[in-house]
Amino acid sequence: MLDVIVLIAMAVTAAAFAAGLVAHSGVALIPGVVAGAALYLVMAASYLMISRQTKATPVTTRLQELEEALEIIDGDLQRIDRVEDDVARLDLLTDRVERLDQTVSSIGTGDLGGVPSRDGKLSEAFEQVHARIEGLRADLEGEARNQRDKIAGDLRMLEGMIKELSRELAATAKAEAAAPVVSSSSGFMSEARPEPVQEIETETFAVYDVDVEDAEHALMEEEIIVRQAEDRPPAGDMLNVLNDAIEGGRVDLYLQPIVTLPERKLRYYEGLTRLRSASDEIVMPRDYLPVAERERLMPIVDNVLLVKSVQLLRRLRSDSRVKGVFCNIAVQSLLDPDFFPELVEFMEENSGLSESLIFEVNQPGILALTRGELSCFDTLGALGFGFSLDHVGDLDIDFAGLRDRSFRFVKIDAKTFLHDMKEKGAALSASDMKAYLEGFDLKLIVEKVEDEADVGKLIDYGVELAEGYLFGEPKAMTPQLVRELEDADAA
Repeated sequence: MLDVIVLIAMAVTAAAFAAGLVAHSGVALIPGVVAGAALYLVMAASYLMISRQTKATPVTTRLQELEEALEIIDGDLQRIDRVEDDVARLDLLTDRVERLDQTVSSIGTGDLGGVPSRDGKLSEAFEQVHARIEGLRADLEGEARNQRDKIAGDLRMLEGMIKELSRELAATAKAEAAAPVVSSSSGFMSEARPEPVQEIETETFAVYDVDVEDAEHALMEEEIIVRQAEDRPPAGDMLNVLNDAIEGGRVDLYLQPIVTLPERKLRYYEGLTRLRSASDEIVMPRDYLPVAERERLMPIVDNVLLVKSVQLLRRLRSDSRVKGVFCNIAVQSLLDPDFFPELVEFMEENSGLSESLIFEVNQPGILALTRGELSCFDTLGALGFGFSLDHVGDLDIDFAGLRDRSFRFVKIDAKTFLHDMKEKGAALSASDMKAYLEGFDLKLIVEKVEDEADVGKLIDYGVELAEGYLFGEPKAMTPQLVRELEDADAA
């Protein structure tokens, strides 16, 4: 409205100027009108230019604030990198102290020629060193946690700033579209046709590498993805829980043992994810997975599982009794155009773990893939990594095709293996299944074993690997659990 009033006032001024020229300066009528029109055009153009620059000032200010926020986040990430370096040095120091302690202990037990055992002062000194190392580790964990929380807060602030910038851009564009402009073909004002304005909405993610327990290999990369969208469906309670858990670093790795039969010795772990709500309540996969799949958040969830599994394998000795970790990954993640290239790059960097990290995918997801989409298995297989087929409900499988796609394991649940195969008239009996799979270089794992009576039947059928609550429930990967594994391997 103000623009209209100012432009009208300028038109009156220009008309008065033209009338003055004609009445008092002896200028002819037509030249006088032309002079007045020229004056009006100059004044209107100058005013509109200044007005637009003034309206753009808040946007410029917002952009400067965004740049400052990004610099803050970059500084936080650099501090996280320094924490990671400190953790690496601490691990190296811990290894040296443990080796020294073992050497001194072997001297004390007479392994090196019966040299007198170490005295109490030396033992006390080692205990003090170990206590100091644990104290430093706890401090680093706290620092990493604080930095993670600070980054999460900075990202939320940045998201708010981007949304505010979006609103200001939309308001400015709408104001400019509604403002009258001067036609280039005449001195009359016409209404400009408004152009559609698309507001920018943000989604903020901590992408792909996340910090793990024990503060090892803390936050490796943070990225902000800004996507254009006009509308977004209202978020449900579970979606809020899922997003909060991702932003708060409360996606945890749980490990369920896979044991040998008949010895029941630990051979592998299956890696599973659990969420923790803000009140530390455990959220099971059956509750959040449908939401994560619908909102296409599975790559983020799978990334947490993958990175933490890699960190666990790095901690284990080469002669550890744990020979590998089965890392569940959704087909959605393998087909994600942003996630999969980074997954391949990450696995290239960790190709030394190709024998001990097994990607686990479910049969329903595999069956839905086209021939072209199956190439993702070839890409990872070329790096030396293998796969396990899970949730097998249909035994009419192209086992040769699985072998050619780098599959090494097939998981069949106990009920299907012991009962359903016979009832459905499967071509293979339970007693033949193991040998049949071995003909395709595939190992059989019977999962969901929960009845002691079933164990004897599995042994009779020659099953060598089994998994289920009977052998151990999933446990969170904590520093204590990792130390227990390390101690067991060292024994």
